[in-house]
Amino acid sequence: MADRKSPAPSEDGVFPATWYAVCFSAQITRRRPLAARVAGRDLVLFRDASGRVHALSRYCTHRGADLALGRVEGAHLACAYHGWQFCGDGRCIQIPAHPDRPIPDFAHTRAYATCELAGMTWVYLGGEARPPELRVFSELTDGSYRLVPYEDMWQAHLTRVVESVLDVAHLAFVHRKTIGRRTPAAIPRLSFETDGGDRILIRNGGGVLEYWFPQMWVLRPSEGRGGFLNFVTFTPVDEGTTRILGYAGRTFARSVPGMDALFRRYSLRVLREDQRVVESQHPRPIPEALRMEAHVPADAPQVRFRQRWYRFLTGNEPRVTVEHSDS
Repeated sequence: MADRKSPAPSEDGVFPATWYAVCFSAQITRRRPLAARVAGRDLVLFRDASGRVHALSRYCTHRGADLALGRVEGAHLACAYHGWQFCGDGRCIQIPAHPDRPIPDFAHTRAYATCELAGMTWVYLGGEARPPELRVFSELTDGSYRLVPYEDMWQAHLTRVVESVLDVAHLAFVHRKTIGRRTPAAIPRLSFETDGGDRILIRNGGGVLEYWFPQMWVLRPSEGRGGFLNFVTFTPVDEGTTRILGYAGRTFARSVPGMDALFRRYSLRVLREDQRVVESQHPRPIPEALRMEAHVPADAPQVRFRQRWYRFLTGNEPRVTVEHSDS
């Protein structure tokens, strides 16, 4: 966990220490490691012979070679440059040039906690010896939905991306050709509830939007309507980039050819309608105080999110700070 000096809420490189989704689990095979970046940290993920996924710092402690170019040998990751081998806990266990000499401490690298849940691989960046348990929405694991994966990368701060899914008033404008084409612009009264910002529930027409601070959101139909859902989780790549991993879920036409591709394309189309607007926003993160932008009653869920974010920044919750390779 990074040291901190009571950062101001405008500090855009500070994020909650939590489980962040890195990729879909199917993207990590037993043959090739996978490069990833979370909160400015360059990582390499690999699946060992037993099927377990590990995450290490991406560059070899010897000569800085990219470990994502290496190969998996049993339970270890071997560097492509000189064959140094690393365990999933970061220990270097073999230096081929000197097989009979003790492994020096400086050869070991940093490892990060990982887990697989809901078809995704998650990484925890905090410094706790025992990370908190990862929770996800029950529909992602109970088998009731056929889940179609999709992903995207936005050049936007995490806070702006999160606010875009809590914003009901933009539907009639940004999504006027898709999900908002029958949505009235007027919002006389917005129905929502929150428990301090950790969970925000918004009821809007035939849908229910549920957000869990800081990084996941789901859209469900109102009770008794349809059989679809849309889930997204947000991962800060750095202070100016956010990765989005999502599922378009359905309980109908589960085996109809072409339906998966149709749902994926439509979900990405809607997502990218938001993207061009969110990437245009300034300042890049949300402002340092509520008074720095205008608010109306329709913005109430976003205001609750901002209050929760400011409380995180000025409190003592576990956090990570973006690391820069040139620092």
